[in-house]
Amino acid sequence: MSLHKATEFIKKFGIGVGIGLGVILVVTIFIRIGIFVVSIIVPPKITPPNQALGPIPAIEFPKSKIENSFTYSLNTVSGTLPSDFPDRLIVYPLAEPEPNFLNLDKAKEKAKALDFIDQQGKATPEVDLGDGNYEWTDAKELVRKLKIDTVSFNFSLTSNYLAQLTVLGAQNLPDEATAIEVVSEFLKSMELLYEDIDFKKIESPSKESSYDIYPKVFTIRNGVLVPTTSLSTAKVVRVDLHQKDIEYDLDTGRKNAPKIKMTLPIRYPNPPFSTMSFWVASGETNPEVFAANFIHYEILTKSEPLATYPLKNPEVAFEELKNSKAYVASYSGLEQQIQINKVYLAYYLGEHKQSHLIPIYVFEGQDGFLAYVSAIRNE
Repeated sequence: MSLHKATEFIKKFGIGVGIGLGVILVVTIFIRIGIFVVSIIVPPKITPPNQALGPIPAIEFPKSKIENSFTYSLNTVSGTLPSDFPDRLIVYPLAEPEPNFLNLDKAKEKAKALDFIDQQGKATPEVDLGDGNYEWTDAKELVRKLKIDTVSFNFSLTSNYLAQLTVLGAQNLPDEATAIEVVSEFLKSMELLYEDIDFKKIESPSKESSYDIYPKVFTIRNGVLVPTTSLSTAKVVRVDLHQKDIEYDLDTGRKNAPKIKMTLPIRYPNPPFSTMSFWVASGETNPEVFAANFIHYEILTKSEPLATYPLKNPEVAFEELKNSKAYVASYSGLEQQIQINKVYLAYYLGEHKQSHLIPIYVFEGQDGFLAYVSAIRNE
């Protein structure tokens, strides 16, 4: 082939390739436009939430201690409510312990582990309070009382420690980190150190959290606990335990769509405190737990099938907040105008008996403002 013919062939080949690529590009564009139009006219089918647990009871929030009449405005980074919330979340059942004749014996062992013992080393006699609840009393100087629910093994411990010389002297008062260890050993002695309690969460609280869940220190004035900021003036350390975040991959119901990685915290009625609270102070030789309130729920995260329920839109939840249909969990300010600077999803566990772990919308504002709205659609 001569040089001239070779040049002409290359030109024609290049033109042909260009035309071919152009045709392919145009066809691709038309196909994509067609798919887009079809998706509008006939949207892809979305499998609805399965609601596998059937009708679930509404969340029973406690009566709010904050009775102000608030007005609300959005002050988020975007200036709007988040638009990336899913249309569903998983609702988990909570374990429902059943009465057992052996549970009272187990409760006696727990009382004995806390030195509720007589001169013979046996557990002190219990008092039947009804409904599976029993009380043990230690009539020594501290006058300690231990109440245990022998079905759930939730318990409370009280004493008159606020007037004790060892407590007021604070010679063996631990720092916050040591107080956490004291609580851990305390629960271990009662065989109630559950695996889902997240000690790392209170040892090293997330800097992204809007409130501090690290142990709090208190002094004592006229027999009353008063918050303080210095361990040098403190007499008592309060430790609140928190359960681990709930993590799972959420099926959105859309065919061939990837699952969404969800990580949701658990929120309690009186933030930053939880339903598992301990007051640690100085004993004669070591720091001790002198009072406690312990309500723990076992979350059945491995239950099958996983039950998904439809969520309210955040706009609907915000309207409920503005119409005073939310539970205001905390607020330390004086202003009536609340600027909502953060909105997110969480799960709620309260002090009243619950059968399900149900998601909530959390609205955060200035001065520690926190409000909860149930996220599940009412129907």
